[in-house]
Amino acid sequence: MRFRLPILALLLVWFLVDREFLLIAPAVRQVQQAAASDLEARYVDSAQAPRLGAYLRRRTPEWVTFGPWLAERLGEELRTQSGDLPFGAGYNWAAADLSPVDNATAPPPTVAELAADRADGFGVGPVQIKDGAATVAIRRFGLLETVEAPVAEVFRQVGAARALVLDLRDCDGGVPGTALLWASYLFPEQVHWATLHYRGFTEEYWTLPRVAGPRYGGPVTVLVGPRTIAACEGFAYHLQARRRAAVLGERTAGAGHFATRRQVTEHFSISLPEARATDPATGKSWHGAGVTPDGPRLP
Repeated sequence: MRFRLPILALLLVWFLVDREFLLIAPAVRQVQQAAASDLEARYVDSAQAPRLGAYLRRRTPEWVTFGPWLAERLGEELRTQSGDLPFGAGYNWAAADLSPVDNATAPPPTVAELAADRADGFGVGPVQIKDGAATVAIRRFGLLETVEAPVAEVFRQVGAARALVLDLRDCDGGVPGTALLWASYLFPEQVHWATLHYRGFTEEYWTLPRVAGPRYGGPVTVLVGPRTIAACEGFAYHLQARRRAAVLGERTAGAGHFATRRQVTEHFSISLPEARATDPATGKSWHGAGVTPDGPRLP
C-alpha cells in the first residue's frame, strides 16, 4: 500500500500529460507555435497576422497549467491583441485527427457539440403569438446539421401571422449557414445574401431555392443590441440592406469577421477569423462599426 499510491499518482500524471490536459512549459510553447503558424497562414487580416503570430511565438509560457485554462487565456489574449471578437481557443479531451486532408477545412461537429445544440433547443426560443403577431427569440444560430427541422417547425407555427418579430438581442453568433437558412424563409426567391472574402479568394452565398417549411412574406422586425454579435449581426445587416426588415434597438457589437474552428494540436483548437463578410447591396461590412438600427426598440 505504501508504494501503490505514488505509482497511481504517477500513472494519473502520465494520463493527463498524454492528453495535453496537464501541460508544462515546453508543451505550452508547442501549442503557441502551432496556433501562430495557422494564424499567420489564414487570418483574414493579413496586415495583423505577422504581429499576432510573433506575439504567440514570444509569449512566455506558463511553467505548468491545465489545458482548458490555457485555451481560455489564449482566446482572451488574441481578442485583446487584435480587437477581433470572434477569436477564441478551445480544449477537447479526445484527440482529433491532424492529417492534412482532414484538417484542410473546418472539422465537423463533435458528438458532444451536437448533443449540446439539441439540449439548448437549437438556440431558438419558443414561438409566442399575441394579437396576431409572432415573436421568436434567437439566442444563436445553431449547427446546420441539426436545425433544418426545428426552423421549419418555427415557420409552420408562425404561419399567417400579421407580423414577425425576431429578437436577436442576446444572439451571440453561431453558424453563418444557419443564418442563411433562416433568411431563406423570408424571401420568395433566391437572393445574393453575402460575399465572404478570404485571403486569396471569395465565396458568394445565396438564399436557398427550397426550404422544408412555409416561407413568410409578411412584415419583419429584428431586435438587436450590444450582445448581438457575428452571424447574428450579419443576419440583421443583410435584411436591413434589402429593406426586408426594420431593425430596432441598439448598435450591435461589430464582429464582421467569420471564424472557423481550426485544430492546431490533437487537443487544442483556435477559433480563427478567416473571412470578412460584405453585403452585395452596400458593398460594406458591419465589422468594427456594428449594425446601426433604424430606430429604438418599440416600447
